[in-house]
Amino acid sequence: MLGVCLAAMLSLAFSFSDSSLIFHVTFLVLIAAVLFVLLSSFLAETGLVSVEHQMQEMGLTKEDVGDKSNKSN
Repeated sequence: MLGVCLAAMLSLAFSFSDSSLIFHVTFLVLIAAVLFVLLSSFLAETGLVSVEHQMQEMGLTKEDVGDKSNKSN
């Protein structure tokens, strides 16, 4: 959806033939592309992890809390 919006903005900038508008919209498209590449590479390295999985790894789930209280007694 963001790509469609950026493409529409770029086409409108070219239709107005304003060089500063074309420059600014092209700069926005470049920023969006760089952010997309960075996010894609970050997700390729780390992967998507659910919140429940992260809580289990940190020992914050209800089962883990009960186990810790039983072990301390």
